[in-house]
Amino acid sequence: MQVREICLGDALDAAAARWPDAVGWVFEDERVSFAQMQDRATQVARALLAAGIGRGDIVAVWSSNRAQFAYMLFACGRIGAIAAAINTRSRSFELGHTLRHSGAKLLLRMDHLLRMDFRAILLDVLGADAVAPDGRVASALFPALRQVISTEQTPGPEALPWGDFLAAGERIAASDVARAQAALTPDDPVLLQYTSGTTALPKGALCSHRYLCNFGVDTVLRLGIRPGEALLNTQPFYHTGGACGALCAPLSIGHRCIIPEYYESGRVLALIERERCVGRSGFGAMYQMELARPDFARYDLSSLRAAWCIAPPDVMRRVEREMGIPSVMQIYGATEGGGTAGSVDDPEEKRLFSCGRAMTGTEIAIVDPQTGAARPTGDVGEILVRGWYRMNGYLAQPEATAKVIDAEGWLHTGDLGALDAEGYLYFKGRLKNMLKVGGENVSAEEVEAVLLEHPAVAVSVVIPAPDQRLHEVVMAIIELKPGFAETAEGIVRFCSARMANFRVPRHVRFVTEWPLTGSGKIQRHVLQDRFAKEMAA
Repeated sequence: MQVREICLGDALDAAAARWPDAVGWVFEDERVSFAQMQDRATQVARALLAAGIGRGDIVAVWSSNRAQFAYMLFACGRIGAIAAAINTRSRSFELGHTLRHSGAKLLLRMDHLLRMDFRAILLDVLGADAVAPDGRVASALFPALRQVISTEQTPGPEALPWGDFLAAGERIAASDVARAQAALTPDDPVLLQYTSGTTALPKGALCSHRYLCNFGVDTVLRLGIRPGEALLNTQPFYHTGGACGALCAPLSIGHRCIIPEYYESGRVLALIERERCVGRSGFGAMYQMELARPDFARYDLSSLRAAWCIAPPDVMRRVEREMGIPSVMQIYGATEGGGTAGSVDDPEEKRLFSCGRAMTGTEIAIVDPQTGAARPTGDVGEILVRGWYRMNGYLAQPEATAKVIDAEGWLHTGDLGALDAEGYLYFKGRLKNMLKVGGENVSAEEVEAVLLEHPAVAVSVVIPAPDQRLHEVVMAIIELKPGFAETAEGIVRFCSARMANFRVPRHVRFVTEWPLTGSGKIQRHVLQDRFAKEMAA
């Protein structure tokens, strides 16, 4: 891979010139070639200019993985606007925060998704009288917001239909779009990606054209994906893995990205079979849901050669064995930045136990989290990253930005890890996931790894529980494998035989469902709040 110093619109134009008729994106109801994506992005860019959107303006997008999201993102990349991706699970509080914090001037929304009524939620936020039938907005609470556009051709009231939005752009010349595109630089922000929100209110990370044009490229190449081959995406577009990896990586490689509208185990397996995908993505929980399906064996997954999977080694081995995928590897990254990935060429031990090596054009350093001093090879410390895979900063939060990006350009991730002599990164947990039990540091991830060795445990999460004597102790939240039974006492006995007593869970709870972020991560703070209230009752 060579780091691309290019803007998103220029990268799209180059891909359309190189592979005009090749399909780059397969949505559930639409196959889009590189030339078609170029044309549609230009059409939407003209509509944005007609709506008064220009360089630096925020366009919020509240939609599942539909083609309109892609058209809007690439259109913003043409004229210098910034697409703000909104989590489709957002309710009134989260939506209001995102719209208010971003200062979005235009909102593209869908009407419904599963049991979510986007229209009702938006009206609850803005007020029923704040939106006119054509989508024009007049709200004292959201003074920047001018108009609501629907992804539907015949939407419910209080939104301008998609077709009408596009038709308004016909009075804008394509040369106006080209002129706006020519003024942009790779450092300009083009995506406002809100953090998953595992703690406090989400912060908006501003990601540049350079970030988007290079994101995911090294990972896809290390999976061994070639031009024209199919790669299945499991990540939502309101997550960088979707907005950047799924939508932008094909511009550099020329592969075909297969995009389900939202994650559901059956549709994912069906798409892999239908499109003959050679690679795929996914978190450990996704693979386990797929393997647990009673009809799993009927799907033909023989085309798969490689996958990335964020999960413990035993889960990755199971994925390789039961899904028949020869090479499964880890990656490391976050919205704010990161940059390592495994490779099909790595030895098995490196693929399963490490997160791979730094992406081309990035650096990884390990430092003492207290002093900032460099840690020796093999020692655990805070992971720092520098290079193109780093946000510009948090929108309108300079103090928060300064806390994570230092004067030398290093992003302080708040994660713990170690580098070996060959440059492979080993993730060791998060600073915020460290418990202090009677003065002893306890890594939540270390205890979770031991719990996963229990034959009945499918998923484990460790959180702190209040304790009068020790301040806090270990609580284990566990999901058992189907058909298995175990007691809290049995879990404690299992752990007592394998770890120091201060690491052994003092409390054990069993669950069958987990609170998840939009990107599929378990929300530890929700579990902590839930069980803290239970213990206080």
